[in-house]
Amino acid sequence: MIVCHCNVITDHEVREAARKLKEQKGGGVPTPGAVFSHLGKRPKCGGCFPTIIELVYAEHESDSADTANS
Repeated sequence: MIVCHCNVITDHEVREAARKLKEQKGGGVPTPGAVFSHLGKRPKCGGCFPTIIELVYAEHESDSADTANS
């Protein structure tokens, strides 16, 4: 699913960026700006920020649950 129409960024790309940034930054939750930067893009209208935030937090919670169950 495309979450950013201005830059044609998919939910898969956002989730992957969130995982990689979490590994790099030591477990923190990345900001939408960090996700865009990681993908080599710049936000334009910002309409996708709520969806990106939701995806990043869902990915963070998923990773945290996986770690806790290991």
